Amino acid sequence: MFANYVIAVRHSLRPWLAVLALMTFLPLTFMAVSSAEAASTHSSCHAPRLIGLTVSAARNRAKTSHCELRLKGASVRMAKIQTIHAQSARPGSIRKLLSVTVNPLCPGSSEIGPPRGEPLLTPGPTVLNTGLFIEGGAFIYRSAPVCKNLVGTSSAGTITVTSAGGTVIANKMTVNAGQELEIALNAGQYTVTGVFAGGNNVGPVTVTVLAGDTVRQDLVLPVP
Repeated sequence: MFANYVIAVRHSLRPWLAVLALMTFLPLTFMAVSSAEAASTHSSCHAPRLIGLTVSAARNRAKTSHCELRLKGASVRMAKIQTIHAQSARPGSIRKLLSVTVNPLCPGSSEIGPPRGEPLLTPGPTVLNTGLFIEGGAFIYRSAPVCKNLVGTSSAGTITVTSAGGTVIANKMTVNAGQELEIALNAGQYTVTGVFAGGNNVGPVTVTVLAGDTVRQDLVLPVP
């Protein structure tokens, strides 16, 4: 009789043991599913194009695209000015982590002049490249991969080129904003003068043109 009682107890405990096992297993299953869903959400980053954006804009776009953003390169001091130079993944690709390279801050004047070190000589046709530049103005910050390589754009106006003997080679040739004049010359020494569209005169600048060289010599109007 005692053996029958034990068997009856065992049979009555089985449903409860099954319930306890189910209660123990379900939270683990839920946690596993939740972890998988979280991993799936985290890996659903479709890399947006961030090159050229400010750090602030890049952060917002990465957040919208569910991307974790890692910043490399220059230290971020002004997120609304510093820009993104490169990114680790092409736009549209799926990534868990997106790394970008930040450009440094470049302090300087609001008006940037021509390239440094003029006159600049390069092998090529015997040509003078010249434009009209304003240089100076208020102190501001920019962002670029290499600060020393920042170059301004030419203003509109006219340029005159005169030979060493006083002969006018190019008389008041029009230069458009953002462009430069390319003037074919014989080897020799020349004087270059200009007038901005607003009426400001600039020059004279003397430049020597060598055979087989293209010379860049711009006219610069400094402003406070």
